[in-house]
Amino acid sequence: MNRQYRHPVSARFVMIAACYFMLGTFTHATPLYQQQVESAKVTDKALQKARKQIDEHVDIKLQDKLALAPFHKRDKQIEMAKQPICMNCHLPLPHRKNERSRSFMNMHSRYIACETCHLRPDDVQFSYQWLAYDGPLAGTTVPSRNGDQAKQDKTDKATDKPVKMPLPPYKNARIAPFLNAEWVISFKDSDFAKQIARDWKEANDEQRARLKVRIHAPLKEEGPACQACHGKEKPMLDLSELGATSRQKLAIQRNTVVRFFERYKKDDERIRISNILK
Repeated sequence: MNRQYRHPVSARFVMIAACYFMLGTFTHATPLYQQQVESAKVTDKALQKARKQIDEHVDIKLQDKLALAPFHKRDKQIEMAKQPICMNCHLPLPHRKNERSRSFMNMHSRYIACETCHLRPDDVQFSYQWLAYDGPLAGTTVPSRNGDQAKQDKTDKATDKPVKMPLPPYKNARIAPFLNAEWVISFKDSDFAKQIARDWKEANDEQRARLKVRIHAPLKEEGPACQACHGKEKPMLDLSELGATSRQKLAIQRNTVVRFFERYKKDDERIRISNILK
């Protein structure tokens, strides 16, 4: 999941994308998430929960050069040019409650926008596209590859062996929700996100509780079930539109970890590594 790769981008493509980015700075509509936060209503039940969370909150300090022999090592946190508004408060790897699944869920955060899983309005039908979070194209839409039509698996000239191309068409691109061809998320460097950060810093606990309710009002705390994206029946993501070849699509649908988690119906059921091989 953490494989790094280089994707050649022509100078012309970068210039075109930069022009679209500059144009989008002036013409991009107010993101749907921002609209829903600004119109959110604060209920007593949600406010009570927010007060409790703020009262019990404990800051977490991340350690760089973390090593837990013999399997785990992390030299440093990866910084993106574009970060979701969620990172005003949340960590880069935000999932931590469920000890059984949190590592696997955090792997998704490298390829899936937070809002893809947690911003799912009942009355809105999103499309999903690749959005660059870093590099020269940061903040722009990145076209998907053409999957099988582009013969995505190329041949290494030195070894004459097939080279499997990754699904993301651009390094550090993530699958994000779009509506009417515009992304619906808010980035941390937007005026809206900066105002939220200022309001939070200057607020007392009661004001923070109300602000927390509004920020989370458009979001669903629980993400979709694994089968929502990995299943064959009415998948949430159109893998072919996202550039997946037939082989990649089949691999995603038959993912071993997904099938492993399907066996667990209760949160307190223990993982047995031997079961993952069944």
